[in-house]
Amino acid sequence: MTDEMSTYRRAHRLYEIKEEMLDLLKEAKKLLEGTSEQERARQTWWAHIRCALDEHHSYLDRSNTMQDTVEALFQEHELDDDEEVA
Repeated sequence: MTDEMSTYRRAHRLYEIKEEMLDLLKEAKKLLEGTSEQERARQTWWAHIRCALDEHHSYLDRSNTMQDTVEALFQEHELDDDEEVA
């Protein structure tokens, strides 16, 4: 299936997955509110996941994110389209 997908479709699906993951992460955060594990989770696994998805967070970490991959694939798609036109 993925061999037949265009770069644009791959990027678009990755973007959808990232958004779904953000929604699920918000849900997990709400489930932890008021528990003894809330702060520990926020400082460890929750922060790692959040930082990996995109740069729209309050943490200092700025590494290669899932959104960076999406944008790179969209750029690759645009380059492919430009080459086909030329």
